[in-house]
Amino acid sequence: MHVSLLLTAGIFAPFAVFASPSNFDGSLHKRENLCHLKTPPVLCQPNSSVTVEETAQRAYQFYRAFVVDGDPRTMFSLIDSVYKQNTPGYASGPNTIWPLFCGGRKIGTEKNTAWCFDASTNMSYARYSTTDRWRWVDGCVHEHWDQGERIPSQEKCYKLPTNGTTV
Repeated sequence: MHVSLLLTAGIFAPFAVFASPSNFDGSLHKRENLCHLKTPPVLCQPNSSVTVEETAQRAYQFYRAFVVDGDPRTMFSLIDSVYKQNTPGYASGPNTIWPLFCGGRKIGTEKNTAWCFDASTNMSYARYSTTDRWRWVDGCVHEHWDQGERIPSQEKCYKLPTNGTTV
């Protein structure tokens, strides 16, 4: 049995913190802060033997780290040293985006965001207040786009097994 990981859509402003007494300071949305490091602690090492199934698992792990968990350590461990940036105004390379994510902030939840890995194109997508697209090469995030992107239809999204082996 498989479960689709095209999750329900919703809009969630990046880095927003709900104002309530229990989390007014944003502590519920903050995660490990690694900004004392000038560069990411670990980057992904491309490996041509990584399978489509493993890439799909990694893509889901990347989505979780980036959007749901706000986990910069895991996020950057899945980005390679090239990381070509296709967003105007941003240079390529993981070190150029490190300062944006080193603080560990979650962007949304699985309930108000969406994720998809399209094995036919080796691309993963995350939809929150915008939609990001990443190209995977040899098991690592290699390239990024975030302007005018659309998440594929559910039938194009890879279905991870539900047998407890997913991340």
